[in-house]
Amino acid sequence: MFSILLTTLTAEEQNRVLALWQENGAALVYYARNELESPDRQEEAEDIVSEAFARLMTHYERYGNRTDEQMKGLLFRIVHNLCVNEHRRRKRNSAFLYDEEDLRKVSPEAASPELSPEDIVISEENIRRMKSIFRSLSPKQKEVLEMKLNEEMTDGEIAGELHISKRLVQQRLCRARENVRIKWKEGSHEPR
Repeated sequence: MFSILLTTLTAEEQNRVLALWQENGAALVYYARNELESPDRQEEAEDIVSEAFARLMTHYERYGNRTDEQMKGLLFRIVHNLCVNEHRRRKRNSAFLYDEEDLRKVSPEAASPELSPEDIVISEENIRRMKSIFRSLSPKQKEVLEMKLNEEMTDGEIAGELHISKRLVQQRLCRARENVRIKWKEGSHEPR
């Protein structure tokens, strides 16, 4: 994606962006790792820096008249904002984790063998509810969720398959999970 966006710039602009990358890329990755509070997440930090440069190139006409020092400051600010977004995404995703009791309610296979017929009916009803919720998702959310859950693809693999950024894949997954969580909670309060 980086090289595709680079070709949209003039030769002079390309040289300037590459110079900014060479001069500041390592510092930006180091900064992102510290902002993420995960020094062992090198790949994630590199993705964030790549995304920052992609945003710079996408909106170059807005930022191109700035000095190199201002561009450097802009890149650090973009990286900071992307890291804040990543913290928020992690926080939202951690609220979506199921415990063993939730899984037993949804899937009869995950339940203990001592299920009564009533429990099995309730579980089958929950499966129908989950399928209905899944069908109600937007096509884009449904697509990434299917690839993630059914095909067990990584975020990077999904991004490559759909020709979108990894960040966009993560946003769609996060929104899909949040929608499922909200609709599931709404359904659990409905009278039966």
